[in-house]
Amino acid sequence: MDDLDRLILSALQQDGRTPFTHMAKQAGVSETTIRSRYRHLVDEGIVRTVGIVDPAALDFRAPAIVSVIVEPGAVDRVARAVAEIPEVSYLVATLGSRDLIVEVLCRDLAHLTRVSTETIQMVPGVRTAETLVIARSYKLSYRWSPVPAAAADVPPS
Repeated sequence: MDDLDRLILSALQQDGRTPFTHMAKQAGVSETTIRSRYRHLVDEGIVRTVGIVDPAALDFRAPAIVSVIVEPGAVDRVARAVAEIPEVSYLVATLGSRDLIVEVLCRDLAHLTRVSTETIQMVPGVRTAETLVIARSYKLSYRWSPVPAAAADVPPS
């Protein structure tokens, strides 16, 4: 990962439709170089260019986080089942007091209640599920960027 790769990532995070010609001009390289580097980033699984849908624009007004505790040894089995629920947009296993953290996107409170109590809580192996309704979102970013290697190697002062 070098500065040119980071420039490509940054441009695509700003606008996934940024023309390769624009990136090439900004970097002072050929469009072929940008296209080749982009293909390498895709082939290595470093970048995926996708459309991002805004759930609120589609009237999904009840997003929530569900923290789940599962029976011992059941994390993977429960996670696979929860991942199949259409309303689940994000699912991770954690280390700590909760085994799974699940983000769900629901149309309204009634929909959220059904997903939480009739779907997630009913998955075999789920001991408890606590639903936290998202009242306000302060940051949602797809602009994460790897720190340049030189900066990452600097010890804290």
